[in-house]
Amino acid sequence: METLPDIDELTPAALNACVAIGIGLGTLYCFLGYRTLRFVIGLTGFILAGGVAFVITAWLSAGHSIASVAVGAAGGLCGAAALYFLYRAGVFGLGLIAFGLIATNVLADRQEHWVILAVFGIAFGGGLLAILIERPIVTLATAAIGAWLVVAGVAFFLMGPEVLDKLRDTSQFEEERLVVVGSWAVLALFGAFAQFVTHKAGDTTEG
Repeated sequence: METLPDIDELTPAALNACVAIGIGLGTLYCFLGYRTLRFVIGLTGFILAGGVAFVITAWLSAGHSIASVAVGAAGGLCGAAALYFLYRAGVFGLGLIAFGLIATNVLADRQEHWVILAVFGIAFGGGLLAILIERPIVTLATAAIGAWLVVAGVAFFLMGPEVLDKLRDTSQFEEERLVVVGSWAVLALFGAFAQFVTHKAGDTTEG
């Protein structure tokens, strides 16, 4: 049975290509998120649903790559269609992801048992805010998500594949983590500013 390759078994060229694609998508989210919101919502649905379908199928099929990729692609298309046509759900999802990402990084040094609940609560609140005050929150959310993809991708090229482990180990790699998180915050603010100044009067993506 053909099995899925571990990330460590991917060729450097393939791994670099995946990261480069992530940086490209992050740039789109960061600087054109609200202007291309329908596409971004569909893309987010594809990535989330496709990823979940891929992982579940890989587990159930003992890593059969053809089945996993096929089901992952089908699940991604279903997720993209669902969020594309369920506009409010897509807006909620963007707020949820962005605020969850922010909360995770802000509370990364905390070890208390309430941290997980706080992250979920902040993420859920961010999703609701995105629905209530769509343009500013979604602009900030897409900028934050995109900036994280860009900064994480650049950090991968500069610091190596172990960068995510370094970022999680806050006790041993505090300086590197501060640089990455600080760069993320600056790029996110810059991306949000760029989106705000390019919003057209009366521009709306809904409908």
